[in-house]
Amino acid sequence: MRHHIKRMGHPAQKVTSLNEGPWRWAVGVQAGAAMGLPVALFTFLGNQSLGLMASLGGFTALYCAARSTRERMLALPLVAAGLVVASALGVLCSGNEWLSMACLVVVAALACILTMGSGLGPPGPIMFILVAAVSSHLAAPVSLGGAAIPGYTIPMLVAFGSILAYLVVMAMQALPLLRNPAAGLSPLSLRIRLDKTGKVITARIVAAVIVAELAATPLEAHRAYWVVIVAVAILQAVKDRRLTTVRAIQRVLGTLLGIILFECILFIPPSPFLLVLIIMVLQFATEVVVTRNYVLALIFITPLALANSTIGHAANVAATRQGRVLDTLLGAAIAMLVLWIAESLWKKMYKPKKA
Repeated sequence: MRHHIKRMGHPAQKVTSLNEGPWRWAVGVQAGAAMGLPVALFTFLGNQSLGLMASLGGFTALYCAARSTRERMLALPLVAAGLVVASALGVLCSGNEWLSMACLVVVAALACILTMGSGLGPPGPIMFILVAAVSSHLAAPVSLGGAAIPGYTIPMLVAFGSILAYLVVMAMQALPLLRNPAAGLSPLSLRIRLDKTGKVITARIVAAVIVAELAATPLEAHRAYWVVIVAVAILQAVKDRRLTTVRAIQRVLGTLLGIILFECILFIPPSPFLLVLIIMVLQFATEVVVTRNYVLALIFITPLALANSTIGHAANVAATRQGRVLDTLLGAAIAMLVLWIAESLWKKMYKPKKA
């Protein structure tokens, strides 16, 4: 019993403990501005929903945060192009449920190979998968649960948001106070090479995407892509089983606490420009804390996602909130199932033979 308590003590402590490293203030400012600027611009023009779609391109600003200005200058256009391609693929496949599923599997595989094989780093493949999934949902017909938005507009808005994000990052990199110091990482490479860990994580993520998509409809998930994103977020960070389990617990706990914060936000019904400010503050806070503790990051990510999904839309807030919890639990369960099965198969395949 003491042995098991000691084994569980370390993972339990990791759930709420702070990791070593700085608070990323400069990255937070850059990310908040990159996400909020397109929303603010389209809100001023009287169509905030277009701004929310364009903010998908703002994910460009999240990449290569620990690299030099020169590396970011060269790498971020490639990230932006990848996000636009992911959006276009999601739109092209949105008219058919099976095509949409296949699209996410392909995007997940390519995003894993490219981000991990090139050394691109956090936030990894998840943003490309998210952009493809959201684009598919927005362009899908109402009969498939989509928003039936004209497909050609979505990649164009993502491209616009990506360009704005790139300009924001480059402008802020020129200011010493808003420049994130480079961490001295090994240089990025155009020669894609996946090491053993990268191959294992890629296989797990692709398997999780397939299982999540197949399970979401019969289990009546609120939004199938939420289930996919939760599973990917848990599995993409590390190969270690204990740390992946910690990640799953953090995801569920952070989501529950984030919903409480979202309820607090709803006490003051946000006006369109107040929503812009909320998005910027939540994105800023997420990037400041995400490397220190994943629970803290989820406290801000959850209301950000719920605000985008409900405020200013004809959405049932209570149903969306409940759906977020259930989809998170389902995604976490799928991630752990894939992890356990993958580890069992790995041990059987590479079990040392007895002499």
